[in-house]
Amino acid sequence: MTAVRPFLERGRALSSPPDASGEGHPHTGVRAYAITRGRAHASVHLEFETMLQATVVGRDAAGAQRFERGDIVRLCDSEPLSVAELSARLHVPIGVVRVVAADLLTEGLLESFHPTENVADDVLLLTRLIAGVRAL
Repeated sequence: MTAVRPFLERGRALSSPPDASGEGHPHTGVRAYAITRGRAHASVHLEFETMLQATVVGRDAAGAQRFERGDIVRLCDSEPLSVAELSARLHVPIGVVRVVAADLLTEGLLESFHPTENVADDVLLLTRLIAGVRAL
């Protein structure tokens, strides 16, 4: 099966930043309001660290979902991902991911959970987070 967005392959980075014309960058540049159908707020509140995973129903329906909806379900099928990770991997604003993911949660295609550990006390996680931000 050919991926709709080959840049989502694990470990594959974008070769170059988008140019002014939009050519050469793998995403379509569709405006955020088109993806969210004009909505700015999600029906379910999602923090950026909220973890999302595809449900059994979501896995079965992933092929029928289009564009970002399908991308989110497929990405969350292989491993739980945070809202922030989805935003980064899809190259769309975090607000857009929140709105679309909230729709998918409401429809039963995704399930959400929060990390059970006290994140503020996890030194390893904080070290990795700082390293990731520096790598940007």
